[in-house]
Amino acid sequence: MKQLIVQPDFLKLGIATTVHYHVYNGILFYNLSLMFLRLLSLCLIFLLLLAINICCGDVTLAPDQILATLTGGQGSDSAISNIIWQLRLPRLLIAAIVGACLSLAGFVMQTISRNSLADPYLTGVSSGAGLAVALAFITRVDLAVVPLFAFAGGLAVSVIVARLAQTNNGLSVNRLLLGGIGVAAITGGAMTLLLTMNPVFSQTQGIFFWLAGGISGRGWPEFWPAFFCTIIGITAVLILSKPLRLLSLGPNAAQSLGLNVPVMQWSLLISAVLLCAAAVSVSGLVGFVGLIGPHITRKLFRNGERLQIICATMIGACLVLLSDLVARTLYQGQELPLGTLLSVCGGPFFLWLVYQHKEQES
Repeated sequence: MKQLIVQPDFLKLGIATTVHYHVYNGILFYNLSLMFLRLLSLCLIFLLLLAINICCGDVTLAPDQILATLTGGQGSDSAISNIIWQLRLPRLLIAAIVGACLSLAGFVMQTISRNSLADPYLTGVSSGAGLAVALAFITRVDLAVVPLFAFAGGLAVSVIVARLAQTNNGLSVNRLLLGGIGVAAITGGAMTLLLTMNPVFSQTQGIFFWLAGGISGRGWPEFWPAFFCTIIGITAVLILSKPLRLLSLGPNAAQSLGLNVPVMQWSLLISAVLLCAAAVSVSGLVGFVGLIGPHITRKLFRNGERLQIICATMIGACLVLLSDLVARTLYQGQELPLGTLLSVCGGPFFLWLVYQHKEQES
């Protein structure tokens, strides 16, 4: 009699377990399929933006002309070859590098501070690197050494801001942002004073235009140093992806899991500074990419820290490629400063994020 009562319960339990198992597998398959489609769409958008950027400009090029020039086949023209190889190809690669570096640097800073408002531009790292690069331009150092100046300036500012934000429980977000704004104001004033005291007017005017943010006139000599810094920075962040995920849980939780929190925080911060230096050395002060890119990444890809790192670089590259395309094609014969254009678009986005934080706190 007892077996007749117990057996149906076990049968129901087995059926329920099987149903839950299949439902879980179905949800997991759906999430993986959705993530794959998003990643595929992101790759296609990136390739499409590369193609559009190399086609469009003051001189519109047909796809067959570009293909013939890139492959060295018949129908290639010396003038078109010069436009593609010396102007557009290095420019679009630099735009992709700038976006990838700033977006990944912002992703790292936001993860360390556990706040979506952290950004290389807002925390003063870009301004410190910009001051060092302006000093390098005035002293006329070799272009290959400019990223080292940018790294030193960005690292110096990040050390100052991190010391100001350091507490017993890790980095304080409020202190990080306020310290970054204060240090950025100081370095910005120092840049202006340094340039106004420079006797060479043409050089000063060029640096002022560079500080407004842009990649006009950049070529292969500027690309290669930034490219190597980018590869080193992205590789370092990928290697430290597991500590980065643990730090996203909070310093106390990460320490309880056996992580050396101060060492990992500084290692990731140095990687972010290197990425920021690579971007600033070729593009000047370009803001809000490190704010928008990581936010979009976390909305589209919620799991997998290495996947988020790769997608953050691609989303940032797409943002700058699109912005640079608009900057040089919106007005015929006139190019808008890339940094100014991104500030106009990124400023409202930053205010929206502040409003979102206000609603969450209330």
